Amino acid sequence: MSNRKQKTENRKPDSRKPSKTVVWFLLRLLGMALGGIFFYAGLMKHYHNWDFAEAVLAYQLAPMWLAGLVAAVLPWVELIAGGLLVMGLKRRSCLLLIALLAAAFLVILVVTMARGLKIDCGCGLFFQRQVGLVAIAEDLALLAGALGLYWWEWKAVSSDQGPGGRG
Repeated sequence: MSNRKQKTENRKPDSRKPSKTVVWFLLRLLGMALGGIFFYAGLMKHYHNWDFAEAVLAYQLAPMWLAGLVAAVLPWVELIAGGLLVMGLKRRSCLLLIALLAAAFLVILVVTMARGLKIDCGCGLFFQRQVGLVAIAEDLALLAGALGLYWWEWKAVSSDQGPGGRG
């Protein structure tokens, strides 16, 4: 056996790079966390629907009937998208919906901050806070996470399909 052939056979895999399985597991875990955040937010908005309706009205962006419709429908959208993402079902659809929600929330927060309103953000997460830079940073992180995971899902599906595949 030649010396060159022996060197290639004795090479160990590069231990500095994580395996595809580890990357896949971490990205699934991140998706579950993102879905869990939206599921929890939807659950809190659903169980505290009067408080959430008041928060929607405080933004002063829509008439009362539309604010009521948003307060009734949005928690269910978050519950379903977040729950399906946690379960691993319809991942790309859920990620796209969550990204759209995060982008819409971000626009609303920026507009509200520019208008100088000092109101509760109504996010439904672990603690109450006013519209401001912290809420905007959180929405940017959620948007980046959803878009990053969506890109990864799209890339994984399109590379599995091969040339000319659906992706």
